[in-house]
Amino acid sequence: MPADYATIRAENITRYGTDLAVLDLLGQLYSDRAHFIFELIQNAEDAGAREVEFELFDDRLEVRHDGRPFTEADVRGICGVGNSAKSGDLTAIGAFGIGFKSVYAYTRTPSVHSPGEHFRIENYVRPAAIAPDGGPDETLFVFPFDRPDVLPAVAVAEISAALAGLGLGTLLFLRSIERVAVGGTAVPAAVLERAVGAQPAPHRDAGHGTGAPARRGAPARRRIRLRRSSDGAAEEWLAWHRDIDADGRPGQRIEIAFPLRAGIIGPELGTCRESPLVVFFPTEKETFLGFLIQGPYRTTPARDNVPEHDPWNQFLVSETAALLAAVLHDLRDTGLLTADVLGGLPMDTARFGPGSMLRSMFESARDALASGSLIPAAGGGYGRAAELVLARGAGLRELLSPEQLDELGGAGRGRAFARESITDDGTPALWRYLREEIGVAEITPESAVASLTGGFLAAQPDDWIRRLYAFLHQHLALWRAPEHPGEEPGPARSKPIIRLEDGSQVAPFDDAGRPAVYLPGPGALAEPADLPGPAAYLAGTADLPGPAALPGPAHTPGPAGTGLPTVRRAIARFADARHFLEALQLGEPDAVTDVLENVLPRYAGLEAARLDAAQHEGDLERVARALAEAPPGGRERLAEKLRDTAFLVGENAASGEERLMTPVSLYQRTADLELYFAGNPDAWFARDGYGPWLAQLREMGVRDTVALRARSPGDHGHVVITDEFAWHERGLHGFDPSAAIDGLDFALSHPSLRRSEYVWNVLLPPSRELLAGVVERSVRLEFADSSREELKSAAGSAAAAAAWLPGPDGTFRRPAELQLDDLPPEFRRDDALAAALGMIQPVVAEASRLLGLPPGLLRGLSAYPDLVEMVERELRARAVPPAQGPGRGSAGEAGVDDGPLASWLRDES
Repeated sequence: MPADYATIRAENITRYGTDLAVLDLLGQLYSDRAHFIFELIQNAEDAGAREVEFELFDDRLEVRHDGRPFTEADVRGICGVGNSAKSGDLTAIGAFGIGFKSVYAYTRTPSVHSPGEHFRIENYVRPAAIAPDGGPDETLFVFPFDRPDVLPAVAVAEISAALAGLGLGTLLFLRSIERVAVGGTAVPAAVLERAVGAQPAPHRDAGHGTGAPARRGAPARRRIRLRRSSDGAAEEWLAWHRDIDADGRPGQRIEIAFPLRAGIIGPELGTCRESPLVVFFPTEKETFLGFLIQGPYRTTPARDNVPEHDPWNQFLVSETAALLAAVLHDLRDTGLLTADVLGGLPMDTARFGPGSMLRSMFESARDALASGSLIPAAGGGYGRAAELVLARGAGLRELLSPEQLDELGGAGRGRAFARESITDDGTPALWRYLREEIGVAEITPESAVASLTGGFLAAQPDDWIRRLYAFLHQHLALWRAPEHPGEEPGPARSKPIIRLEDGSQVAPFDDAGRPAVYLPGPGALAEPADLPGPAAYLAGTADLPGPAALPGPAHTPGPAGTGLPTVRRAIARFADARHFLEALQLGEPDAVTDVLENVLPRYAGLEAARLDAAQHEGDLERVARALAEAPPGGRERLAEKLRDTAFLVGENAASGEERLMTPVSLYQRTADLELYFAGNPDAWFARDGYGPWLAQLREMGVRDTVALRARSPGDHGHVVITDEFAWHERGLHGFDPSAAIDGLDFALSHPSLRRSEYVWNVLLPPSRELLAGVVERSVRLEFADSSREELKSAAGSAAAAAAWLPGPDGTFRRPAELQLDDLPPEFRRDDALAAALGMIQPVVAEASRLLGLPPGLLRGLSAYPDLVEMVERELRARAVPPAQGPGRGSAGEAGVDDGPLASWLRDES
């Protein structure tokens, strides 16, 4: 029996009155007028319909469904404002209450035909009986486009666009409707279908890392397939729900859904690009989650917003947060919990900060991951945060096994890498979240190398050491040498990463940065063609064969008797390991290396008395061979080291004492040098037995001539003495006032006729320009307004001051006391040397004889022109008149104005 429309009409007129101004607003609830389509689908869902059909005409829209027929309560609800057939039922969106009123955006007189009920609604709230229409088992809504302010053509355009754009997600969270058909004017015919299928089969990674069974008490899970017939579009979702009963509202449901996609080995979950909060249908509230959440949230009347601080909404969020934790465990148990899924969790503290609506979702996910075995592990399964390590950097997962990882970390418990799909560059947000929020440890190539110890490395097989070298070769920063002063070297340079032939582990370089190990000889270069390639060893899928399986000799010796530490051949023979070792600039041992590493260190702290003569001779042979075989760079390096090493036996020129000396401290014993250095306690000769190696000794720095120590002149031929601010000194024409000759002081203070002859004839002439010269001084860099001074060098002063030249009477005199003619005939006549030493010149000698004045006094006068002028004036003042006779004549007669002495004095001054 139909409802009493007249009674309902009368009651509503009494309730709402006759003023329709307020009711006119009901059709303007939504900014999108066509949104009423969702309300109609929801009404059909509330009625338990399985199929809904929309058909658009030029003048109307007809909507049919096969749900429960209308009752009187439904009539009252659809004709009321804020009435509901289910009091307090939030899932019904008002059950023909305010939500249905959105149809009035296009119509003023909607009609309803349902078995037993046929009525038209006038003025929003007034039902009136009409002739029956529609099928016997369906409910039909007819919405004529009769609003004067919305033309039918406009209504058709807007509604057709809405129906054509009806998305598959419209059906996702419905429980009853399985099919929605659309068609009619300007609407491409299409059918949207929803089917709940079988659950996805457990993934191969299902369960914990320990193989635990599926977790009991998991939330209800269903697989939903959505399809649209017009274009073949299809979607699959995996959804979980939990029924809640709160505040006397039974039958409420919260839900979570992830999109499903086809994977290589089966279906896998994806994440949503957009994730609006769903209240049966999407709202305008974006959640920023990688999945959809749905529940009976309270919304604004237009359903365009969800009040965040509403207690009911907060309760639903907290229940959904608990559901999320359960979903994560369920995904873990089915092997569907992947890095992509974790990437869709609420991770951003800026979006999910304290006080935000979905904060409890953030906290629930964080707590679940921190405490449960929910993080995908490498190789399959899942682990807890404390059991996993994030690998930042290529090759770490391939290099380190869980056991090695645990040993390096010193945790004392099994650890594994997180899944390969979790990377710092591929999933940066998830990486930071796991590290900073969940507390998963991170390992980098730098930290891995820093944790390597000799004990750990010694315990690894050869094939792992080879894979370590291939790994290091990928990471230059780990073993790079410093490029600038103060720059730290790569950590691997000081780690014992090199395995020697005897199995011990050493660092590749010493504290000074020099290579401490060497490559084996050329016999180790060949890589057998029938053995697995480098990639297989690096990946750990092949074992390095033992020495018996390798072709060639078991040992190829280096230079004879070197005994230098070399890399194990079973490792270095492979190209991938060899490339790294050569990149470290390790080389094969050679004769130079043999001397530097084996020969010279033996002499540190050794005394000559304990020297093994045979071994010493052998060492000299090895040194000679190294000097002969070394390339220029190695030869120079070796010679420099030899010059600084005390490994040659020196004999003291005075006492005959023997001592190990550096080559540069020794002289080669010759007749002249033995004469010159005889008795000198500071002079040392190389042992006489070194005759076969004299050429090599001289290359090392042993001298066969007396050493002259003087600064070299610059580009302009002058020696820079002082170069400071506002003060500059230089020795002109190569003169160095500090020039000294080794042993000269001793030789001159202990003269003999032969020694003095050697010094005069051999030692001093090549250096005569260094004995005396001129020093120029100025406050200007360009030596403007300079002063000059004649000086003797250290060697010149020593030679001028000592009494070492033999005089006519056989005694030794200072050079200033003799003239060249006084020297024995064996002494060569060298005027320049005589002048440099201040010997008496011939004119001075004649004047000294005539005047009875010492030669030194006359030379002193020549050094002071003002003094000469004073003497001349004094002589003129004391001149005797001519009447006194010629005996002791005037100054002119005394030779001051004329004669050789006057000329010499004037020239010298």
